Amino acid sequence: MLAAREYQEAEYYLVAAVTEADRYSLSPAKRVRLRLQLAEAQRRLEKLEDAEQTIRKATEIAAQSSDQSGYLMCLDGLADVFMLQENFSAVEKLSQEGIRIESALPHPDPLRMARRVHRLGIARYRTTPSDDVLPALQKGLQLHETAYGSNHPETVRVVSELGAIFRAQGRYEEAKLCLRRSLKFHQNVLGCDHPTSVQDLQQLAGALEESGDTQGAAAEYEKVIELKQRDVGGEGEQLAELEFSLANLYIGWGNYPRARELLMECIGTFKRQAGPRCAVAMETLAQIEELSGRFQEAVRELDHAGKVWEKCPDRSAELAANLEYRAELLDQLRKKTEATWLREQAARLVSRAAGA
Repeated sequence: MLAAREYQEAEYYLVAAVTEADRYSLSPAKRVRLRLQLAEAQRRLEKLEDAEQTIRKATEIAAQSSDQSGYLMCLDGLADVFMLQENFSAVEKLSQEGIRIESALPHPDPLRMARRVHRLGIARYRTTPSDDVLPALQKGLQLHETAYGSNHPETVRVVSELGAIFRAQGRYEEAKLCLRRSLKFHQNVLGCDHPTSVQDLQQLAGALEESGDTQGAAAEYEKVIELKQRDVGGEGEQLAELEFSLANLYIGWGNYPRARELLMECIGTFKRQAGPRCAVAMETLAQIEELSGRFQEAVRELDHAGKVWEKCPDRSAELAANLEYRAELLDQLRKKTEATWLREQAARLVSRAAGA
């Protein structure tokens, strides 16, 4: 059931198995391993506190019985739970302890060591993002390549994570190398529309954009959008965010027709909640209309955005800015009376907000 990802059923039977194992005093090693399987099911069900307590009990049994292998697996399991809880200082301590104990064994397990070194690097990066943690992450990659090989899914997962970290550090050339490598592997093995492949593609597009390669980024973002549109169950909000980001890229590039298309698509999604995101997208569309010399259409889009801002609590400043923008456009259309009235409304909003 664990292998089939039927975690709810797996948890039910593993709870029963743990109870029976304790009742009949099965070997400590068996009781430890059953609890680790139970914790895995609980972790997959996002029952992180339950998983933590299950592993702590397994750790206690392993320590009392001097089961060193079981104890190491408990440290790794607990570190995985703490990683999901974003308790990175605890992850760092557990990973260091696991590395210390494994290193002292006559025959250290290279696979477990590779995972721990990489997890330690990730924990340090999450705690204190800096170039100082990169050597540990690169060491983790080297260990994965030695233990698994260059084209193993575990190795490529590490490459993908390292690419994202290089991107966050502004080391774009290294980021692009890693992300292109992981993208090629995942597309060949999992398919172009698999979530992991799409994630790599999205990271690569971001790295290209941030490094100044606007055309390259636009091409990759278009691929991401096309792949996500194939997903009938679609992550609508995520797709809309991508469309919005790409529209802004096209605005900077001067490709207003494509930017307009993307904004109209994402606005259709944002309208479902009609919150600030929707209003901002509408105002961005108004900006495109203004840049295209279509002032009347720009005023219309700003009016739509204003109605959305009116329904958003504590957004007087945004609504006032919207009214001022509209007034400027109406001035250009020589509609002075309407422009003056909008400025008066904006002043009242600002005054009211200052009084509050």
